[in-house]
Amino acid sequence: MPRRSRTLGLGAAARNRDLGLVQLAWGGSISAEWAHFVALSVFAYQDGGAAAVGLAGLIRLLPSAAIAPVAASFGDHFRRERFLIAVALVGTAALAGSAFAASAGADVVVYGAAAVVGIATTLFRPALQALLPSLARTPEELIASNGATSTVESLGTLAGPLLAGVLVAQADVDVVFAAGAALFLGAAVALARVRPEGRSIVETAAEAEGHIQLLGGFRALVRTPRARLIAALGVSQAFVRGCLNVLLVVAVFELLHGGDAQVGYLTAAIGVGGLLGAFGAMMLKGGRLGGVFGLALIGWGMPIALIAPEPASWAVAILLATVGAANSMEDVALFTLFQRMIPDRLLTRALGVFWGLAMGAVAIGSIVTPAIIDLFGAKPTLIAVGLLLPLLTLASARNLREIDRTIAPAPELGLLEPVPMFAPLSIAAKERLAKSLVPVSAPAGTEVIRTGLAGDRFYIVAEGTFEIDAGGMRSSAQAGDYFGEIALLRDVPRTATVTAVTASKLYALERDAFLAAVACHPASHAAGYEVAEARLARTGATGGG
Repeated sequence: MPRRSRTLGLGAAARNRDLGLVQLAWGGSISAEWAHFVALSVFAYQDGGAAAVGLAGLIRLLPSAAIAPVAASFGDHFRRERFLIAVALVGTAALAGSAFAASAGADVVVYGAAAVVGIATTLFRPALQALLPSLARTPEELIASNGATSTVESLGTLAGPLLAGVLVAQADVDVVFAAGAALFLGAAVALARVRPEGRSIVETAAEAEGHIQLLGGFRALVRTPRARLIAALGVSQAFVRGCLNVLLVVAVFELLHGGDAQVGYLTAAIGVGGLLGAFGAMMLKGGRLGGVFGLALIGWGMPIALIAPEPASWAVAILLATVGAANSMEDVALFTLFQRMIPDRLLTRALGVFWGLAMGAVAIGSIVTPAIIDLFGAKPTLIAVGLLLPLLTLASARNLREIDRTIAPAPELGLLEPVPMFAPLSIAAKERLAKSLVPVSAPAGTEVIRTGLAGDRFYIVAEGTFEIDAGGMRSSAQAGDYFGEIALLRDVPRTATVTAVTASKLYALERDAFLAAVACHPASHAAGYEVAEARLARTGATGGG
């Protein structure tokens, strides 16, 4: 089991082979997405100015807003890593088509392919974020994995625009599109090497349902009030992002009087800040994330408003880096909260609905911003857009504090971590088990299990002391110890009698829940049998069953 001190940062992903491969694939995807954004923005501005940039944003994102909530449901029905491979290959084909179309002067095809790229990048996110809880093993590792995802996103937000800026300065946008296709193809290759152990709890749940519930993710958001709030604020942030996509291009050409490459360089400043913010996000603990989320939203909006007074390239770069840092903190808090609030079997669908709404909001922000600029000018628009998130966050402050009081990992989760057969399980599986634990009080003298009877439960000691009598061999169990696994794993009668010596408290896991968790994971299954065999070999000297 990984130590807590080892679960922070990119190192956590590197020590977990599958997490490392997923993060590598994410890096290719996000770099391709941002390179495509810069190339498409330059292509559109040259084609028709700010209005064309807004229209390109609408074309790129509006179809994904409509399709993602439905298409993402397949990520809960099939293995998520395979779903991600298919999405990456679609993105590869769309970017390769963009390169050919741009070199041939087929503008309509470039815009049409942009819609497909938008769908691919939108579907990639929820499936990846839903996959992480099945690979991480502790709450801290899940936060670290989300932090690593944010770090990789920041690196991609830096590398993609920088690559695009260099290429458009030296060649043309078709070369950027081709580079994006190569990056997406690399993501597919990395995902093809992911080999999760056992059958995931997602697959098991999908089989139990027997069909894809397309509305499951929508219902999960609508029926969870706190998830609704987080989603609403996240969608508001996406709207501001859409506005910023246009405002950044306008600021470069009309306020800073820069060139094509500067669009890429200033966009890369967001990535630099995001990288710094991601390192801070990886230090977050498993508890209060509502306040972090609110502060990050304020940090997202205020720098945009501060661009307006006296823009200078260095100042704009610093302010955009601040936006990037806040974005990393916001992402980690938002998706960790979603992962806690929404059942794992519905997580891809719920995230698909969220990302569909978010991409729709980005598209709307992109299309309305040119009209607002025409009416009021660039500087007033920057101020208005920048103040939106701080005002919404202040209005939601009470509810965010309530989230911090109520949304946290189940306290029983800590009881599972020292148990060898549970250590290899993902955090999603552990949290599911923690919610299934049943508290049991055992007054002094109570026989919890008796030799020869059928095994129906697995027990973990929370408080007190127990005597274990296994055929005359006596031992004791105290807080943190466990017993009852032998009868369950070997399907035999109880091999020991366990009696409470003092007034004690245990947590019980029913037979079906125990076997479902252990049997679905080869490493967990092997660890359980190793414990059972060792105890039988010592004739019950260290435990009972």
